[in-house]
Amino acid sequence: MASSSVQTVATAAALLLMHLSTTSSASFGARDPPPPPLREAQASCVKYLGICENRLRQYNNSIYPVDQDTMCMVRCAGIIVGFWDDAQGFKIEGLNSLFPQLAADSRAQQQIVSCAEKRIATCPPPDTCAKAYNGFRCFLDAQKGGFGVREPLPQQSPPPFDAAEFIRSLSICAKIQRIPKELQDLYAQGIFPNDEKTRGLIRCVGIRTGLYDDEKGPNVPLLYNLFGAGQSEADFRRRANVCINANQPLLEAQDKDAQAYVKLYRCFTDQISALVRANANAMA
Repeated sequence: MASSSVQTVATAAALLLMHLSTTSSASFGARDPPPPPLREAQASCVKYLGICENRLRQYNNSIYPVDQDTMCMVRCAGIIVGFWDDAQGFKIEGLNSLFPQLAADSRAQQQIVSCAEKRIATCPPPDTCAKAYNGFRCFLDAQKGGFGVREPLPQQSPPPFDAAEFIRSLSICAKIQRIPKELQDLYAQGIFPNDEKTRGLIRCVGIRTGLYDDEKGPNVPLLYNLFGAGQSEADFRRRANVCINANQPLLEAQDKDAQAYVKLYRCFTDQISALVRANANAMA
């Protein structure tokens, strides 16, 4: 009899835990998958921030747990797609561009903005990850109210990768990295000093643009498309590989930012510096 009672209590406890788990998961966000631009931003941020790849499956199902990794991923993705800026705060227009039904619902927009202002005001001032996350949670809560995208949007081809996209990525990564103005002024001159902030910036730009991967290294074919005018691809690839291979023994495998800085920037310094100087006015 005692054994039966213990088993009953154990079963009830298990059911309660399952209920709590389901309720908690549902509260993290709606289950509609994010639109492609947000999924792409999330993938870039998971790579750049070194978050476990398994978490990306959660994010791509619109499940955003309350933890520091997720909060900083939301900040990073928000900067990329335009719903967050460390200086300006939460930007509803960035979400309007992703969700047409939200753009057509001014009442929902006002509700989200009002909620975001209240929640962000309770966050510690320096914690921009928590601020971005709390603003985004207001959107997720409102989305569950019914305006979310229920029908698949037509697939749009990604914009061609070119100099303008490189400069845009540089500006986005400068915001993600909180690069000070004095360094940004150097970058506009095509100068990228070998310091901690700049190494992180180069890796961020490389991952965001697809020019670099932590495991595969520089994407030489894509670099050739960007910088290889007037050269044969074979010669470009040969020179690139000589530089990459020569620097490999000098690098610590665990220092991902240093790896990216040397393999991407040092091996393509002239090309990157010239591209940035030619487009300095577009940096913001």
